[in-house]
This record gives sequence, structure tokens and C-alpha cells, in this order.
Amino acid sequence: MFWRLLMLITLAATPASAQSGVKLFGGWMAGCDNENVCTAIRPVWDAIDGSPADPGTPFLQIRHHPHRDATPQITLVDQTNPAPEAVLKPPLASLEVAHSLGERRHFAAQGDGLGGYRFKDEDAWSILHGLRSGRPVRIAIGKASDLPLGTAKLDEALAYFDQQQDLADTPGALVLRPGNVMYDYAHPRPPGADPIHLTRFKIRQLRIFLAEYPEKTPGETLDIGTRPQMGLVTITRYTSPDRDCGVIERWGHIGAANEFRLAERREMPVCIGIGQQHWIKTYRADTISPVRK
Repeated sequence: MFWRLLMLITLAATPASAQSGVKLFGGWMAGCDNENVCTAIRPVWDAIDGSPADPGTPFLQIRHHPHRDATPQITLVDQTNPAPEAVLKPPLASLEVAHSLGERRHFAAQGDGLGGYRFKDEDAWSILHGLRSGRPVRIAIGKASDLPLGTAKLDEALAYFDQQQDLADTPGALVLRPGNVMYDYAHPRPPGADPIHLTRFKIRQLRIFLAEYPEKTPGETLDIGTRPQMGLVTITRYTSPDRDCGVIERWGHIGAANEFRLAERREMPVCIGIGQQHWIKTYRADTISPVRK
């Protein structure tokens, strides 16, 4: 009964770290995790300073890994897709960029089976160049066509990627590249995730952890989910009644005492109807499950 009641608890709390790991660059939201994997999100309409007209606003996602010569992953996410596993045959979604001579270049996306549409890797650099050009960009999803995508301050978000990934002033940078041509360079080695050996916990240990969790702040509500046999506690702090923004933290119990260590964090600082599965990851650890007995 305790576990069932505990999962229904609603409280309020501050983050373990008051400073958000997600930065705003105009309409772009950008964040990187502790392994320097960076993600930027931009709604297909200007919703940052207002309220969405309809729930499930589609958005463009750019993800970049810090490995040498990594290709940016560009995905268009349609949150209104009622059956993501039954995505219609492509091209259902596309992106068009205007060129300086008035022509438009068209890129089709492939359904990923999860409600998203991934653009081909071979098109990624061309799409990124088009997004950075400052020229009009239009998105089409099914019957919805000619949807505007704002690109202002994208370079600032990508420069943030370069700085977080230690790529600034190297040929591997997305924006902050050196002026001279370098044919080879020492690529920085990205940091690895710390391993966490999880252990099962008991009611008493969980109570102590929750009692020591930071105090609540106005405007945040907190939900708790527990998996004691897996050694995991999920704490979600919502900053909106619609539960479309806030912070998700996954804590892992370690050792035989009452210690819990952060295992994962996802953040969404802007309340525009983006589902939790798309919140930007700002931390992760390699979790090792408890040994079965």
C-alpha cells in the first residue's frame, strides 16, 4: 500500500541544481549532457513568447554528437501523430529552403516509427547550411503545408554546441571554425558517463532521501515514481498545470546506506506542449542494475 500511495504524492521542490542546463537562443532551446551530446529544439511556429494555439506543436530537433566528423541528426517531430508505429509512407514530411536566386530546395524526411521524421544524413549539412542562411524555411507535414520555421539565433545555439563540445576553433566545429584550412587536427575526447551500481532500497531509506530532497518553490509540483527492486526513483518537477515543462530526474540507490545518486536529468524550460520523451537531456550516468538473487 505504501508504494501505491507514494507514487501518487504531489509535492513541490527545487532542482538539485538551481541553474538550468538548457539555454534559450531566441526560439531555440539548446542543451548538452555530461557526455557533450547536444540537442536543440525549435517549434515550427513562434510559441516561445506566447501560448500554443493547438496542443502537440511540431518541432525541429537538431542533435550533434562530439565525435570526430559527426553528422548532425535532424528530425522533425509531429506530436499529434495518433499511431506513430503506423507512419504513412514518405515523403509525408519535408523541409524547403529558399536560395538566393529565388529557387527552393526540397528535402524529404523518412518516418522513424516514433512519431518523428528523420532527414537523411547525406542531406544534413545542406539542411543546416540552409537553416543558417537566414532565408525563409517552410515545413510540410501531411496535409499541413507551408508551415514557417524561424531560424533566428540558430548560429548562437550551434556556437553553444561548439563551446560545450570543446570544438571551437577546430575544423570539427559547427560554427566557430578557424580562419585557415586544417587538414588534420587533434579532436578532443568527450567525457564518459560515470557508472552507477544500483542496489535495492527499503521504505526507510526512501523516506530519508525524500526528507532530504530540496524544499519546494512556488509554482512547481512534484510527482514520484519508485522501482525499489531496480534501485530507481523518478522525480518529475512540473512548472505548468499542463505538465509540459519542468525537470525529470532519475535517482539511483547505491551502497547499503541511504545514498541516492543522480542517474539522469531531462529539462524543458518552456511550456509549449512538448512531450516528456523529447525533453532535452542534460545529464546521464551508466546504470548497472542490482544483481538478481
